[in-house]
Amino acid sequence: MNKLLMATTNPRLPEIRARLFDRERDPLSKIENLLSRKEQDAFRDIATVLEYRRGGSTIFAEGEDAHFVYSVAAGVVRVSRHSNSGRRQVLALMLPSDLFGLPDAGIYVNSAEVACASTLYRVPWEKLRNLMTREPSIQLNLLNRVAFDLREAQRRIMILGQQNTSQRLASLLLDFANHPAFFDDGRSEVTLPLTRFDIADYIGTAPETVARGFLRLEREGLIRRLTARLIQIRDLHGLHNLQMRKRREDI
Repeated sequence: MNKLLMATTNPRLPEIRARLFDRERDPLSKIENLLSRKEQDAFRDIATVLEYRRGGSTIFAEGEDAHFVYSVAAGVVRVSRHSNSGRRQVLALMLPSDLFGLPDAGIYVNSAEVACASTLYRVPWEKLRNLMTREPSIQLNLLNRVAFDLREAQRRIMILGQQNTSQRLASLLLDFANHPAFFDDGRSEVTLPLTRFDIADYIGTAPETVARGFLRLEREGLIRRLTARLIQIRDLHGLHNLQMRKRREDI
């Protein structure tokens, strides 16, 4: 039995709930918006909705058999891998409408956990493959998704290789500021649903360095930290300029 389904029936783990896709209640995912009405109905018929009430729960682990593909409806998922020494590297942050969990030779090559309270759409891989056979346009949509993920991975390599910590933090804030689920345009506030450990593992540094980096952004008048996870953008143009500068000394 799939461990997520086991979790939903275990009273000791109430933070995960699985249910059928509700056509009236659940929003369309990005992949559905590209499909015809018939294709949307077929996609919904094979989808299960997973509701995580808090962050930290594992969706799947590196090396496990891959039976499902996932799409984020709300919240954030961190995709990571551990080195031989046990150190975690967060490879990607999956935001609403992102698709993840595509198998490689039948297994998951990375691990995935929810970073905060999240809602996911889960689709059995075999059923999705059968659906793609019947509806070839879905294959093109998945190919476009994979191509987008490749471009994002290339952009991340550039950021990690050529930016200092302050610039990486600026890039992270700008990414979230570009997403309406996490940015209040009227208040110019970004909600970061990540711990400083998540951020450190994502931008390739230590949690203490993350704290110093945010302090520097504050001192330069670019941001104001209202709480640990709520940040006011005081100078959006300045963040863009910082992101584009040539790399200077770290921090």
